[in-house]
Amino acid sequence: MQIRPAVQAGRFYDASPDACRRHVEQLAASVSLPDDLPAALFGGLVPHAGWVYSGRLAVMTFKALLAGGNIQTVVLFGADHTGEVQTGEVWPTGAWETPLGDVTVEEELAAKLLEHSDLLRANPAAHAREHSLEVQAPILRVLAPEAKIVPIAVPPTDQAVAIGRAVGEVLAGQTDKRVCVVGSTDLTHHGGHFGHPGGHGEKSEAFARANDRRMLDLIEAMDAPAVVPEAARHHNACGAGAIAATIAAVQAMGAATGRVLAYTNSYEITHERYPHDLDDTTVGYASVVFE
Repeated sequence: MQIRPAVQAGRFYDASPDACRRHVEQLAASVSLPDDLPAALFGGLVPHAGWVYSGRLAVMTFKALLAGGNIQTVVLFGADHTGEVQTGEVWPTGAWETPLGDVTVEEELAAKLLEHSDLLRANPAAHAREHSLEVQAPILRVLAPEAKIVPIAVPPTDQAVAIGRAVGEVLAGQTDKRVCVVGSTDLTHHGGHFGHPGGHGEKSEAFARANDRRMLDLIEAMDAPAVVPEAARHHNACGAGAIAATIAAVQAMGAATGRVLAYTNSYEITHERYPHDLDDTTVGYASVVFE
C-alpha cells in the first residue's frame, strides 16, 4: 500500500498523537457556527498554515460540513508551493499518514475521476513536498475518523476551472454517498520577507485585509474563472487553482453561493498574543462554505 508520510508533523502541527488530538479537540470546542447554516453543504475552503495560525478556521470549515451529518469522502484540492503541479495531480491509492493513524484514500472514486477526465492524472510525486493538504489530514482523523480522501493538487492556471468541473460532474452522480469538496488556500502574504508594498505594521495588516476582500468577494460570488487572474494580479491567494477548482466542482454539484464564516490573519493573531511584538508579517486566512 502506498503511504504518504506525515513530513510536516512537528512543524505545522503536533507530532505527538495525544497533543495532536487535544489541539484539534480544543479548536473544535472554540468554534461557534451560525444558526442558519443549511442542513447539507457541498464543500468549503480551509487555510493551511501552522495550526497556531490557521487551525481554528480549518476546523470551523470541517465542523460546518459535518454539522449536516456524516461525511464518507472528502475530495481535497491542494495548492502548489513547489512548482511540480502541472495538471490535476491525484494521489490515487493507499493512505496518508498522520500522528493519529492513517487516512485512507477512496480508491474507487479516485479511479472514476481519473477515467472521467484527461485533466486528472495519477501522480503521487507531486504531493511529496506539498503541505497544503497534509495539514488537513489529522483534523479529519479527529473530526471524521471514518472519512476517506481523494487528494488532488491543482496548478494556478486556467486549467483549474475545468479540473474542478470534471470532478464535480462525477461527484454529482454520487447520490448514494455523502461526498464534500474542500480546497486549501491561504490569502495575501504581506510584510516580513514577503515585502511591504502596502506599508508596515498596521498599514500592512489593513492592506492585506483589503486585498483579501477582493478574493473573498469572488469566492462568495462563485466566480471561478476570475480567481486565478485575480491572484496573479494582486497576489491574494497561494492556492488560486484550488479555489477555482473547488468553486467549479461545487457548482456542478448544485451549490449556488459561497459564504465566509470567518476571516483572520497572522498579524491579528500574533498581536493579540504578543501586543509588543515587532513582527509585521500578515498572511490571510478564511473559513468558507458553499451552500
